[in-house]
This record gives sequence, structure tokens and C-alpha cells, in this order.
Amino acid sequence: MINLTSTNKEYNNILKKRGMLSHQMNVDISDSWSRCIAEGLNPFKNPKQSIISSSELNQIKEQNESLRKIVIPEIELLYSQIAGTNFMVAYSDDKGLVLDTIYDKTCLQTDVGKSVIPGSIWAEKICGTNGLGLSVELKKPTIVSGKEHFFVAHEKISCFASPIINYDGKTIGIIDASTDSKSREQHTLALVKLTTRSIETKLFIKKFSNELILSFHPRQEYLSTTSVGMLAINGDGMIVGANRNAKIMLNGLVDLKNENFSNIFTNSFSSIATDLLNNKILKITDHLGSSVFVIKSQNFRENKIIDNNKANKTYSCKNCKDKKIKREKCILIRSTFLETNSISIASRKLGVSRTTIYKHLK
Repeated sequence: MINLTSTNKEYNNILKKRGMLSHQMNVDISDSWSRCIAEGLNPFKNPKQSIISSSELNQIKEQNESLRKIVIPEIELLYSQIAGTNFMVAYSDDKGLVLDTIYDKTCLQTDVGKSVIPGSIWAEKICGTNGLGLSVELKKPTIVSGKEHFFVAHEKISCFASPIINYDGKTIGIIDASTDSKSREQHTLALVKLTTRSIETKLFIKKFSNELILSFHPRQEYLSTTSVGMLAINGDGMIVGANRNAKIMLNGLVDLKNENFSNIFTNSFSSIATDLLNNKILKITDHLGSSVFVIKSQNFRENKIIDNNKANKTYSCKNCKDKKIKREKCILIRSTFLETNSISIASRKLGVSRTTIYKHLK
């Protein structure tokens, strides 16, 4: 159990020795310092640098390879946006283990370049208060600048970090941009957050690659940005996935996962499916009265393969494949839709409802 009286006394002593005032510290930083004190860290000594072996690092990189394929192009873009300002960019796993870094020769000679290297662990209990470690602890974007670092040895560094949150709300990595405090730029955290949101969007699309994905936002002009909410919809009009923007915008409604579309919005999915599949932007209202603009971001992945004669062959959906009569009907519906590329036209041509057409497209 933490002795709060002892911790507070030590906290105030450290502030005094470093010429700092308590009101200059925000709550996240002061709470982090208290945790560091409770861990027995001494800010006036050099922090213990924890670095794993190259073989361990390579093994962990291999385990995270699919994620790194998405992350690396994004941190390269981030670095290009802040290059020339003595910054370096790092990607760590969810525990603060740095896997990849990008920096220039100038940065390599600084405290940042010498300390933030692949294989180094920047967890708070090891390296004290720092942007990457604090983002691991709080699971939110953080800035730790200069003397806000717990260790005096890190006073010349400023860190801007943001977590990567996957579709089910778990932190799966951290993106960090660090520099010497003289080169601090206020817009850097916004760029780092933009990077993590872009990564999250690509991960969401990859996870639900077989489903219909809808993007929505209260403002139509934001539909092409990373600030959109995203919903993955299956062929029955059920929501099978939602990104964190969607969860924020629809906060107060029922749990989004495995929920019927009509339980979230006043429109039934079948009533708007045709317009969405035809790439129309629609305005719909949720059950709390808030309106959003919505557009299709990704269509269902068609269940087609190429046979030996290189001709397109249509197969039934997974719900019909084991029953001959249903399978034949399903193939007819799917092939007609592929020919017409329109639910409405396929519906009229086959004499079935649009809902029936839609159910067989998943």
C-alpha cells in the first residue's frame, strides 16, 4: 500500500530541489510522479536503461509484423511532416517496448536519439514520467515536456505520444514523437494523434474486410477525414464492429456490437441500403435525436473466384452453401446483382424483396 503522506512529502521535496512549483504540474503529470516515487525511483540518479536483446527484439517484431506493415508507412509520413525540426518518431508495443524508430543524423547526437532506440523499454516504472510511458498508463494522448519528466536526465526532452486503439478498445501500441525541448512545436501532438487515427482506420477496414463499412459524421465535409465514425454491417443489417469515433458519437445508445441497425438509428437498414450501395450520402437520425451524414466506405467483398477457364464463377453465401435448393436460389440472386450492380433492379428482375437480395450479399 502506498504511503500517501510520505509520497506527498517526497514529491514536494523534489519540486523544491528542481525549482518547480506544484501548480505548474497538471494532474496527469503529478500523479505519474507520485507513482514513480512509490516505485522507489530517484529522479536525481540516471534511470536504468532497460534494453532487450536483438534476438528478443526480432522475435517480437515478427509477432507484430502484420501491424508493423500498417504502422511503418504511417510513421514515415509523420516523420516527413516534422523532419528538420530535430524530431525522432518511434513506435512501441502496448507495454512501451520500442520496436521501430525514424530520426535524422542531427537527432542521433541528442539525448533523444541516444535513448529512444529499438529494444528500449520506456515503461513509467522504469524510465519515470515520459510521454510514451504515460500514454501506456493512461491509454490516451499525452505531452511530457522538459522538466515534467521525472528524471533530471530527461529534462532536455519533450515527448508527444498517442495510443493505437483497436476495434475492441484495446491498446495495441503507441506512436511517439520526441525532440529536445528547444524544438518543441505545439501542433506536434495533433499530428501524432492523426497518425494513430489513420492506423486505427486501416486496422478497422482490414478486420472487417468482408463486411459493408459505413462512415458517418455530424458534418458532411468531414466524411473523408479520420474523424469519422465507422460501422461494420453484415448482410442481415447487424452492426458487427464500431471504431472508437463511432462509440464516442453514439455514446448513450445501446452497445453497438451485434446490434440491429434500426435499434441505433430511426431508419431501418433495408430502407436505406440501396441508396448507400449506390454511393449516395444520406442524412439519418439516431434514437437520441442527433443527425449524421452517412456514406458507404467499403462494399461487401464479393464471393467470387476465377476458375481454370478464367471465367468469373459466382458462389452462394455461407448461409446457403450446404442446402442445394437454397444454394441455387442464392447463386441466382448474387449473380443477378453482379450483372445489374443494383439491388433495386435485381429485385424487380427476380420478383423478390430488396431485403432478400441484401441478405444474400454477405
